[in-house]
Amino acid sequence: MASSNSQKELLTLIRDVSTEKSQGERRVVNLKRQIEELQSELDSMNVELEDAKRLKECTEQDLKGFEVELAMNESSIQTLEGRISLLQGEVSTIGSELEALKISYRNEVDLLCPFSIWNTMRILVQLYEKTSLVSLVPSFPLLLKFQQSVASASYETCSSKAGSQNELSENTAILCIMPFISLICSIFILIKVHAENAKTREVEEQKKHLEDELAQIISDTKKMEHEFLLEQNFHNQEQKEVDDLKHRISLMEAVMEGSKELQELAIYPHSISTQTTRVEDTYTSLCDKLQKKCICPSCDCDNMEMLGGVLQKSS
Repeated sequence: MASSNSQKELLTLIRDVSTEKSQGERRVVNLKRQIEELQSELDSMNVELEDAKRLKECTEQDLKGFEVELAMNESSIQTLEGRISLLQGEVSTIGSELEALKISYRNEVDLLCPFSIWNTMRILVQLYEKTSLVSLVPSFPLLLKFQQSVASASYETCSSKAGSQNELSENTAILCIMPFISLICSIFILIKVHAENAKTREVEEQKKHLEDELAQIISDTKKMEHEFLLEQNFHNQEQKEVDDLKHRISLMEAVMEGSKELQELAIYPHSISTQTTRVEDTYTSLCDKLQKKCICPSCDCDNMEMLGGVLQKSS
């Protein structure tokens, strides 16, 4: 009876040992399969990491190029602003010179012919402000007629006051020449004013052209700044993906270390119970290491769910 009980206990012990051995072998086989799958996943992650590094380098080079181009655009904008300020100063200087010339010409006209030139010039300036130089050409006979009327009025005044024939002839000669002198002076003044106004219009056109160029440069600069921000956001996203890949690689390295320890246990077996105990201890320590590795050092986030999803996908 005792021998039968001892045989039963021995058979039960052998059955338990064989069960533990088969379970340990199945675990080792499953771990080997997971190690192979993780190795292939690690290779693919290394390829993705290299691609991400190359993309990061290209993005950094593009970013440096955009920064240089932005600096060049800023310097060109400053140069154009300086040119615009200089042109504005020149325009104001030309305007003041033009006003001074008008005043000086009026004074000269008053000195040359005080009888009729001032009235003629005033009429010409008024007509010039309303019309162009071409439309003033048909008005010259009217101005001559106006000068002749003024001369005839002056002639009547002088003839009434003159006492002799010589004085009358002298005044008549002066009054006959005076309209032509006033007309010639008025024409020269009008041509000078037209030239100054043409120069002023040319300066204003150049100023408008420069302002258009400046507005175009400002719009291009804003567009480049927008592209720069987009590239910077893309670069930040790529950097985040690279950091995630590095973290995943560190997790895979921890899994690889644990799998190597399990392989060593499978290659150099001792007794079945000792091997099973060491496998369980190694598995427990590996789980602790993986749990520590899954905690992000920057944000203290637990990534065990991500690792479980990867392992489940691999299996």
